[in-house]
Amino acid sequence: MLSTITRIALALLLTQAVFAQQPSQTPPPSTQSSDRAEQMRADLNQMESLMNNMQSEINFLRDQNLQILLNTNVRMWTILIRDLRRQLDDEQHSAPAPVHPTTPHQ
Repeated sequence: MLSTITRIALALLLTQAVFAQQPSQTPPPSTQSSDRAEQMRADLNQMESLMNNMQSEINFLRDQNLQILLNTNVRMWTILIRDLRRQLDDEQHSAPAPVHPTTPHQ
């Protein structure tokens, strides 16, 4: 039982370490919004993968209170990831089309 709890604690610490390594700087203004959107999608995919790994480890726990706590965490992350994906999709659909300079007619 102790090894299972230790394994879950290690997984949570590794999750924190992975997110801590992500650069916290905002991209320079010259970065295109599509590049930022793709990076955000990649980050969301990584978050979802980590959350799925955590969810799969919960089944091996014998401590019911810890299972409840971690299942609550998984539900919270599921909601957050889903909402961030929707927000990203909404922003991309409502973004104005790129403006191309036109030459004046003579």
